Amino acid sequence: MPIVNSGGVDIDYEILNADSSATPVFFISGLGGGRESWPLQAEPFSKERPVVLHDHRGTGKSAKPPGVYSVPNMAGDVVAIMDDAGIPKAPLVGSSTGGAIIQIMCIDHPEKVQSAAITSSWPKSDAFFIRQFTMRKKILLELGWDDYTRISALSLHSPKFFTDNFSRIEDKENLMIKNAPPAEIMAERIDAIIAHDQIDRLGQITAPTLVAVAQDDACTPPYYSDQLVSKIPGAELHVFEWGGHFVYLANTEEFNRVIHAFIEKHDG
Repeated sequence: MPIVNSGGVDIDYEILNADSSATPVFFISGLGGGRESWPLQAEPFSKERPVVLHDHRGTGKSAKPPGVYSVPNMAGDVVAIMDDAGIPKAPLVGSSTGGAIIQIMCIDHPEKVQSAAITSSWPKSDAFFIRQFTMRKKILLELGWDDYTRISALSLHSPKFFTDNFSRIEDKENLMIKNAPPAEIMAERIDAIIAHDQIDRLGQITAPTLVAVAQDDACTPPYYSDQLVSKIPGAELHVFEWGGHFVYLANTEEFNRVIHAFIEKHDG
């Protein structure tokens, strides 16, 4: 798989269906940062166009140095991948931290964004967000990856989906714990998202933008999406009736249909 150096950090990425002449789409993961977040999107979308996936700095196969974590730096990694792969412009789909990265892309690198699907995200860290992630960081550093992963899951999945899919979720948790980066690196990534604040710059966005969220998202509640839509000129809002923070895994059929239609609407 290709590796690109972005500001001194090696970023590992891959392109599915790379030989297609269609416009590639980027799926950008949340805080966990791993490309494996998107199995239910990568396969169907890659039947029609290239799909670009990467491991964020500090996660997966990408480099994990200390002191290099900010949402703008993560956006810079996407730009580096685009330049390395010869992709001048692309539709971007991002969940949570991925949506924060897309906000930066739209504002600071507008020439790279064909369309922007910002899902389960937030424009500025407020008291609720800061408390949530400050405590998650405390649990990670004091109790370790096992407790961090299992307590975090309660705000990432809708309760019924969690219960109905508990065995599968637990298997995925065990794999994440096994492959987790150093806790200190994830703590720096948490600090980076706590520092995210683009609310006063969102009015600069000109790319076609879809903001989407599940009604039962307990991690980035719908009012964050309302804030995004109120600030981004011409933004569309789609609210899923259910799905939790990981709506793309839980309510996959509707998620894929909505994202596919939005990409196709603004393709070319």
